[in-house]
Amino acid sequence: MPVAAHQPKAPTAIRTDLGAIFVSLELSRSKWLITSLSPGGGEKMSKHSVAAGDVAGMLA
Repeated sequence: MPVAAHQPKAPTAIRTDLGAIFVSLELSRSKWLITSLSPGGGEKMSKHSVAAGDVAGMLA
């Protein structure tokens, strides 16, 4: 008999119970868009834009 996994009360697009930081990069020739989602911050995604090739700005 299979064991049922714990299901959250309301389904969400991104699991926030993992204790992980999710980061995405959208790279174009003119600008880079960096987004992140941290545990404990609700489900609000942080968005930052930097000029293309600005590695120091991306890491900041």
